[in-house]
Amino acid sequence: MTCNVRSNSHTRGNRAFTLLEVLVSLAIMGLITGVAFGGFSIAIQSWEKASKRIRDLDRRFAVERLLQRQLSLASGDDFRGDDRSLEFTSSYSLANGSGFPVRVRYETDDRDFLYSETPLDQYTPGGAPALKQRFAGLMPGRLRYLGNMPNGSHDWLNQQTKDLPLAVRMEFANDVLVVPMVNTQ
Repeated sequence: MTCNVRSNSHTRGNRAFTLLEVLVSLAIMGLITGVAFGGFSIAIQSWEKASKRIRDLDRRFAVERLLQRQLSLASGDDFRGDDRSLEFTSSYSLANGSGFPVRVRYETDDRDFLYSETPLDQYTPGGAPALKQRFAGLMPGRLRYLGNMPNGSHDWLNQQTKDLPLAVRMEFANDVLVVPMVNTQ
């Protein structure tokens, strides 16, 4: 009988964990958890960075589409532009859509791209615009205008006044947007 008791107590001892084994397993689980949460944190940061880039591209494409629509419907009276701003009359309004004549101004303030429009029947030079929009973080490098040269050739100019150019060129970071003018007469 004594032998049976020893046998039971010996078996019970083999089934239990020592404190050292428990500490080692907890340390291993802690390392695995730390690595998993580190990877999860990196994944969240990558997701946020990609989402911000997508929002920035969406905003840029929206501005490009607006500019293309307005320039394609620009009229030839009093078109003005230099390497930092562009002002013209168009029959496309950001606020009201097509068929609504407005005086439009695009400009940069060294950080952002600024847009303003005034209904043509309310426009006065130097007056306050009816609508202002700031496109934060979207700054064109410079604006250029494709013009007719006296010898009959075409060249990109830093400035355009009065007549409509053949095209408008905007540089955004490493990309270039060229918008051909439709109403060039």
